[in-house]
Amino acid sequence: MPLSVTELVSRLKSAVEYGVGEQCVVGEVGSCKMAGSGHTYFTVKDASAQLQCVFYRYQAMYCRVRLREGMLVELTGKPTVWEGRGSLQFVVSSVREAGLGSLQQQFEALKRKLEAEGLFSPARKKPIPRFPKSVGLITSASGAVIQDMRHRLESRAPWMLAYLYPVQVQGRGAELGIARAIEQWNQAERFSLPQVDYLIIARGGGSLEDLWCFNEESLARAIAASKLPVVSAVGHETDFTIADFVADLRAPTPTAAIELTTPDSAELTTRLQQTEAYLRRACTRALEHARLRLRLAEQGPLRQPLNTLAPFAQRLDVFEEELRRTCREHHSAATSRLQVLAARVSPRALYPRFQAIHHALDAALSRMHHAVARKMESAHAALRVKEAELRAVSPQNALNRGFALVRKPDGTLARNAAELPPGTPLHITLSQGVVDAEVK
Repeated sequence: MPLSVTELVSRLKSAVEYGVGEQCVVGEVGSCKMAGSGHTYFTVKDASAQLQCVFYRYQAMYCRVRLREGMLVELTGKPTVWEGRGSLQFVVSSVREAGLGSLQQQFEALKRKLEAEGLFSPARKKPIPRFPKSVGLITSASGAVIQDMRHRLESRAPWMLAYLYPVQVQGRGAELGIARAIEQWNQAERFSLPQVDYLIIARGGGSLEDLWCFNEESLARAIAASKLPVVSAVGHETDFTIADFVADLRAPTPTAAIELTTPDSAELTTRLQQTEAYLRRACTRALEHARLRLRLAEQGPLRQPLNTLAPFAQRLDVFEEELRRTCREHHSAATSRLQVLAARVSPRALYPRFQAIHHALDAALSRMHHAVARKMESAHAALRVKEAELRAVSPQNALNRGFALVRKPDGTLARNAAELPPGTPLHITLSQGVVDAEVK
């Protein structure tokens, strides 16, 4: 007898629950979502299989581990079949963290490598234009993301031009297409692409596997090499990819990328209206002030400008007369001083002074001659005295009285006969002449 769907699913449920029982399983957390009820629905997987799991709120509230994609976890629970969908799921009773999953480990390793190379440095990030005119969107041509971005752009900055470069944003090789789009838009003229002010890479939310193409090194280096500013708008606010760290700006969602990089037309309109009102008020005040000054000028002295200038003209005449009089007085005083100086230096005035100086010079010359003569006489007298003293002590006087000077062969005077052995030659100086002798 055939079974109903409910009966078959019930039997499957009983077979799984009683046949398998409570088990402990180790795997990597895949997609993970918390419902409004507080229950957490996620997948746990390994290299070749995956399993749907549910962690009910009344169990999760006692668990200190916060589930996230890429975690390696050890789960304790019971398998069952959910009748509502007829699907197999694992009801988790406890969770223990076992480390990072393989994808998460790859993510962390690449992040450390690129960070060490400086690709995440704020110093190399390019600014987004404040008032851009065009933007290049690199995302899927289908789906809600491009429509949401287009509607947000039309509402905020309707004057901007948005160009779509359709690419695959999920699956193997998707990163190559995105990188190629960036490279070609940096050579827009060569590839016949429109010129844009910056690029936005966009994708909706998804699991770590779904977003993995944005964690590939080739895409990260293409973003870093871009001359155009690149905005990364991948996933939801809690999703982070390598592209987010390398990009010049990270937006939590695709629509947030539009809001962060475009001015709000409504806000600009309000500011322009406020500026216009301010300028109108300022111009009105300036005109009123100018009219008031004009009325005062019309009622004041400027109504008859010649009458206003007449007193000043009279003052100029007075100043001119005083200047002329002062000049005449200075000229007269200077002329008088010049005449006095001319009289002082005339030949008639200078001759007596020259005569007096000449007489004084003659007198001084005469005194000098007398003084020199007296000095010469005094010097001659002193010289004669010294000459007499020298003659008195001269050896020649002794020679004239009969003495003689006896010198040994070496030229020294012989003073003792004992020093002169027989045969010693002698030189004898007499009053007149020299005699050579020999000791006998």
